[in-house]
Amino acid sequence: MLLLQVLGISVALSIDAMVVALCWSATCKHVTTKHIFQFAAAFGFFQFLMPLAGGLAGNTVADLVSSWDHWIAFALLAWVSVSMVREAFSEEEEESDLCQVCGTIPWGTLLTLSVATSLDALAVGFSFAMAKFPILWPSVVIGSVCFVLTAIAVMLGSKLSSKAARHSAKLSLFGAAVLFAIGLKVLYEHDVFQGLF
Repeated sequence: MLLLQVLGISVALSIDAMVVALCWSATCKHVTTKHIFQFAAAFGFFQFLMPLAGGLAGNTVADLVSSWDHWIAFALLAWVSVSMVREAFSEEEEESDLCQVCGTIPWGTLLTLSVATSLDALAVGFSFAMAKFPILWPSVVIGSVCFVLTAIAVMLGSKLSSKAARHSAKLSLFGAAVLFAIGLKVLYEHDVFQGLF
């Protein structure tokens, strides 16, 4: 898998974490270095861990489903894409509630948000295994990109949060398109479209 593709997936998977971080930091008058590190470390770690866990789980059953593994990969990526499209057109009540919070965020809440915003990465990691893609270095890239983007989101949240909120639907749609395109590429590489064109 090309680095550019992994970077595209990384940005797509980081969108939810970025929006949450932007929303939180917009409510706080004094965002500290500790706040920045807490959000970036928690969100980045789980964005690294989830695809790795999904990939390892996928590798244990890859030999059993090798004849139709590309369809599993496509289905998982398509499911994540549809989920992101649905979120783009739904009211984001949880993020609105988070915007009311200010001060030091409890680690329990931060952990919950980190897991919730990284569940899509679990499915992506599983799909990587089904498609016979490597998982370790993409997981490192995904986690690192999320770490950096979340840190930037927290630092700039007070200035950019309103703009991000207005464009969050477009960002989610872009992320969904990236993941769906990767799914189509998996099918293409397994000659599913051979003879159709």
